[in-house]
Amino acid sequence: MEAAMTFSKHASLMKSKFKAAGIHLAISGVVFLVLAYFIVLKWYPLPYFTADGGWQGIRIVALIDLVLGPLMTLIIFNPEKSKREIRFDFGMIALVQASVLAWGIYTVHDERPVAIVHWDGEFYSMPAKAYRLQNTDLDQLTQYGTERPVLIDARRPVSMEELHELLALSAEKQLAPFEQPQLYRPFKQNREDIFLNRLDIDEIVAHNAQMRQELDAFLAQSGDGRSDFIYMPLHARYHNVILIFSKAGNVKGTLNAPYKQ
Repeated sequence: MEAAMTFSKHASLMKSKFKAAGIHLAISGVVFLVLAYFIVLKWYPLPYFTADGGWQGIRIVALIDLVLGPLMTLIIFNPEKSKREIRFDFGMIALVQASVLAWGIYTVHDERPVAIVHWDGEFYSMPAKAYRLQNTDLDQLTQYGTERPVLIDARRPVSMEELHELLALSAEKQLAPFEQPQLYRPFKQNREDIFLNRLDIDEIVAHNAQMRQELDAFLAQSGDGRSDFIYMPLHARYHNVILIFSKAGNVKGTLNAPYKQ
C-alpha cells in the first residue's frame, strides 16, 4: 500500500514536471521562431545559411532556447515547494536561459556575413566580427551598396605608401588584403576588370554532376544560356560557392561547391 502511494506521488510529480517543461518549451518555441526568421532570412540568406555558418548558428540558438531552458524546468520544478520558492526557481531559470541566449544571439549576429569582397579573381565572405575587431563602423559599407551582404572590390595598391600599409597590416595584424577597408572600392564600377578572371563553368560542371544539375535547373528557370552569365568563386567558411552574375554585375544565383574538409 505504501509502495503504491509512493509510486503514485512520484508519477504525479513527474506529470507536473513535464507539464511545466512543456509550457516552457511552447514559450521558447515562439521565441525560437522569431530568432529563426532573422537568422535564415536576414542575417544568413541563402547561400550563406549553409555556406557561412547560418546552420551552425541556428543549432546554437535551438540548443539554448529549446533544450536548455525546458530541461532546467524539468529538473528543478517541484509543485510541492512554496509559491515563493517556485517563483525564485523560475526567476533563476529565466535568468540563466536569457543570459546564455543573449550570448548565443550576439555570437550568431556577430558572425553574419556583411560583405563579399573581391580580391585577385576570387570573392571572400567577411563577417561583421572582422570589422568590429578593426573598429570599422559597418555603416561605412553602405557607400558600396545597400544590399547585405554588400559586394566590394579590394583594389591593388597604387602607391608605395599604400603598399607599405598593406604589408604592415598583413604582418602586424595578420589581415589579408580583402580584410583591409582602405583598399575597398565599388564592385560594379570595376566589374569588367574583375570578370576577366571568370571561371570556365563548362569545365567545372563537366567533372561535377551535382553542380551540373544545379546549373541546368537555374538556367531552365532563367530562360538563358550558360554564356549569358559570369561565374566567380566565393570562399565561405564551410563550403565554397560559385556566384552567378549577370553581365551588369548583379548576383542572379549560386552553385554549391563541395564542402571543405
